[in-house]
Amino acid sequence: MIISDAISRYLDYTMASQSPGTSRTYATGLRHLARFLSDRSLAPDKTDVQVLTPSIVTDFIVWLYEYLLDQAGGQSEKVSESTKATYFAAVSGFFEYLTVETQALPMSTADYDAVRKAMARAAKRRQRSALPPEKLPTQEIVESLRAEAHRPLELPDKMPEGTKRRLELIRLRDIAIIEALLSSGMRVGELVRLERGHLIHNIKGAAVKYAKGKKEREVLFSDRAWEAIQAYLRARTDGAQQRPLASLPVFARHDRPAGSRRLSLSTRTVQNVFLDLASRSGILEQFHLTPHTLRHFFATEFLSETGDLALTQYALGHSSPTTTRIYAQTKREDYRRAHRSVFGQEGKRGKKTTSD
Repeated sequence: MIISDAISRYLDYTMASQSPGTSRTYATGLRHLARFLSDRSLAPDKTDVQVLTPSIVTDFIVWLYEYLLDQAGGQSEKVSESTKATYFAAVSGFFEYLTVETQALPMSTADYDAVRKAMARAAKRRQRSALPPEKLPTQEIVESLRAEAHRPLELPDKMPEGTKRRLELIRLRDIAIIEALLSSGMRVGELVRLERGHLIHNIKGAAVKYAKGKKEREVLFSDRAWEAIQAYLRARTDGAQQRPLASLPVFARHDRPAGSRRLSLSTRTVQNVFLDLASRSGILEQFHLTPHTLRHFFATEFLSETGDLALTQYALGHSSPTTTRIYAQTKREDYRRAHRSVFGQEGKRGKKTTSD
């Protein structure tokens, strides 16, 4: 059964059990689903319903939240919780119609339960501003974030190869972003401005050229983060770009409008990456996770292991601009040794986990 035909039949089916107002809202919710599928190169009027997997559902949840937020001018308080909940109820009912009523979608019981639970959580999600104001994520939250970022993609066989490659590049990029922020303490504004020429290969680090206060500083990455960055860059095959390789951004866009160009990310895009991963992993409902919270995590871990407040301030780029070059050089060597101890392979925070 083609998706657009299934949507039409489902809406006819709901008219007998819903009020006219609710039916109209359901229709709008299904139009949003159709628009999302089109964005994923899955044209509803040409694609069979069998491409609708649990991973498609979780991606739609994030897409819809971002779409409604954009429509509200970025003001989350203007996003109607009741309307959003009705949209999710419409899509949840659509999946029930496909799997239970018509059996047009041969989904397993486990997958169907996963879809229903994801939709229920999304419909009940609180405003992010109402979440507890803690700044520091727990180790469990960090590992959940990592595990979700590393999760292999579940893509329909009929999806175009170009789209599959683009989505895999996004996955590799997001892994590299998470690992880089966790082990370097960079601000997200610094991360999006990194160029390939800023990477320092012999120390597995980077020169931050546009740090806060116009200062240039050095950041280091864990072995795990460096490997993730290099794996992502290898997959990009940037050799065909017309620009010099060194001037290309380390973390680039891979949306359809960007095409094959290597354009820098915006800080908003990185924030959306976190929103996506937090939603899919269930973190969003318990913690207000942002890119900056990983900076707090880095600072706490580094200070806990070194016991050196001045060195932690140096690692975060908080050192005074009037510090002498001799003092800065001494701190740089201390920082490198301490970082290897905390985040290197020999350090407990650098050990690989099962989420790799």
